Amino acid sequence: MARFKLNEADEDFLKLPQGAALIAAGSSGTETWIERDRDMVVHIAIKSVAVVIADGGTLRVCIEMGGDLAKGEDGPAPLEAQLHASQSVQVLVKAGERLAFKAYPVASNAQVLKTIVWAADFKSDHQVETAARMAQERASPAGAAATH
Repeated sequence: MARFKLNEADEDFLKLPQGAALIAAGSSGTETWIERDRDMVVHIAIKSVAVVIADGGTLRVCIEMGGDLAKGEDGPAPLEAQLHASQSVQVLVKAGERLAFKAYPVASNAQVLKTIVWAADFKSDHQVETAARMAQERASPAGAAATH
């Protein structure tokens, strides 16, 4: 059987966004939970890359949470085509409560090469503005002192 590898486009597709925390990487996904110390909207996502090993191959990714299912799909595609599938959800994680979920790929006539699952907390507009102002002040301390 042929050995397939990720190409540059696959690696770009699988890059984590800035501020995201990697939860799982491999080929099978994960079953886990997240928890926050205060109410927080969290972005949970899965991305997967596969190669078609028989005509009509498909790749689906799923996020299961509390009886709900979100899914994304790529394919069907011809033999040896690359498949890229992703799905994300935004959920409110209540302070001190665990939010359990599963995130996994489902390949049909395809071989999964890599799957990543990540999460990122959404920041309020105020938090984003404060962080931007602080970063600007750090970048030019003389200018920040003159404007205050």
